[in-house]
Amino acid sequence: MPRDRAIDDAQDLFTRGHRALTAGDYQEAVECYSRAIRLRPGDSAGYRFRAHAYLEMGDRVRALNDLDHAIRLTPADAQLYADRAAELFAQMQYDQAVTDCDRALNLDPTRVGLIGLRARCHADRGDSEKALADFNNAITFDPANATRYRLWRAQLHLDLENYAAATDDAAAVIAADPKNADAYHLRATIHQQANEYAEAVEDFTLALARKPGDPFAYLGRAICRFLVRDHAGADADADEVIKQMPGVLKAYEIRGNARKVLGNLEGALADFNEAVKLAPNAVMPYNYRAGVHYAMKKYTAAVRDHMDALKRDPRSSGTFNQLAWIWATCPDPDVRNGDRARECGTRACELTEWSEPGYLDTLAAACAECGEFDDAIKWQEKALDLIEDEERRADYQTRLTLYEDGKPARVTGGENA
Repeated sequence: MPRDRAIDDAQDLFTRGHRALTAGDYQEAVECYSRAIRLRPGDSAGYRFRAHAYLEMGDRVRALNDLDHAIRLTPADAQLYADRAAELFAQMQYDQAVTDCDRALNLDPTRVGLIGLRARCHADRGDSEKALADFNNAITFDPANATRYRLWRAQLHLDLENYAAATDDAAAVIAADPKNADAYHLRATIHQQANEYAEAVEDFTLALARKPGDPFAYLGRAICRFLVRDHAGADADADEVIKQMPGVLKAYEIRGNARKVLGNLEGALADFNEAVKLAPNAVMPYNYRAGVHYAMKKYTAAVRDHMDALKRDPRSSGTFNQLAWIWATCPDPDVRNGDRARECGTRACELTEWSEPGYLDTLAAACAECGEFDDAIKWQEKALDLIEDEERRADYQTRLTLYEDGKPARVTGGENA
């Protein structure tokens, strides 16, 4: 008895579709699978493979629809649930993805990789306890992929601010795979969030040695280099980020601040102008640019930038503080305004519940500008009570002495942060 011609044609179309999918010709693959489905509508494989082609084309809606149809045709196929779980995870539909992981594991408990996927779902939906349990099981039952699970578990520990546990996992990955750039990058990020900036710089450098040119590693190192006062290094790293990803706001902010410290005020101004263009509704680009204007003795422009920042966030304590500092201490008498300085300084302190010594220092300067030296002394002494750094205390003590002598504070460059 001759074979059914439709079956032969469908099999041929499947073969052509597989070849096209392997070759990266996804549109051809979709067309072949679609024709095969018309010939054999009850075969779930056509929908499954067409879903893969749709995913490669970025058409996630059609891909998910095809996986749904395939599961309706073959509800006992664990692979279909696994495929759909992965796509649901990618679409951040974590509850449904967990359900599909459970179904697939019930049908085929040997699919231990799904335990790791389920752990990621739990982590991203905020169920840390279940996520950690699944990561532990994934590491135990799927040792071949333990490195991947440890990295994901390290990220979860980092999100939970369990820095020691996160560091242990990252270190274990590095010990097992010394060429793993992601592990060094993650450990650097752990150091960064734990305020261990020098160690973070070292690990970002090791990550870049293993993955040269990584803009995200350059950005992380730029931030940390700035914080350890390696301003030239921060400038260079931020420059690398901007060359590769010119739309990254943080890179312009870091490079602009580094350039300001290095005395390249024109370069800093250009960076903050670009930052304002990139994020016209953000507060910090205006405040950073105001600092450059102040350093360039363009005091009115500095005030204008801070006022623009306040329009975008009327509760920005930092902006109130910086405005108060300019109005209290600016060397230009036409810009100084004691009453406005005291008003803004008071508001900054109120917003921070009188706990920020830098803001109390500003309020003291504002009171001194108003001739209220008793209040200036009171606030300056309170500010001194809140700080331990000797260099900073010496600076504050200098102004306290001025107030005790009945003199206001004057600053010729920079702003009080």
